Amino acid sequence: MTSGYADQCSCRRMRAHQPSTLCADQYTFAENGKQVRYAPRQQEETRAIVLDDCVFNDNEMRCDGLFLWWQVRGGRKVAALVELKGAGDISHGFEQLAHVRSQRPEYREMVSSLGKDVPGGPALERAVIVTSGQMTKPERVRLETQYGIRVRVITHSVPTRPVPDLRDEF
Repeated sequence: MTSGYADQCSCRRMRAHQPSTLCADQYTFAENGKQVRYAPRQQEETRAIVLDDCVFNDNEMRCDGLFLWWQVRGGRKVAALVELKGAGDISHGFEQLAHVRSQRPEYREMVSSLGKDVPGGPALERAVIVTSGQMTKPERVRLETQYGIRVRVITHSVPTRPVPDLRDEF
């Protein structure tokens, strides 16, 4: 990966040089009791990239983070946008994810870089909201239709379950 954003704003680098409240470790995002990780296995790489207040430093809409994951020898690649949300604001998360995916050139640059720099085809693009709230399937479908983005909604609260690993979701 040669994208400057992926290096400058990765949890690996930020934890060593400029701590971010979003990075629990180099593969885990955590905020207000919600956590999610994308842990690599042998012959895999993962970059957890802080978008909010690192890649994106403006007042435009944005989500919290991005996981870039790939198999070292080529093959599968995933770019997963992440929003960690409280129980009452899940619908806004759909809007944030859709905006980043469709309107933020920095995101497109990172996904394009993953597609060019790592052997294999283009990256699968995914979007995830991790929340302590509940959402019905009809409500999720309505929001996906409204914002034009498929979103995996994962219910998580630190005391109740282990940290979800996105490798199990895709």
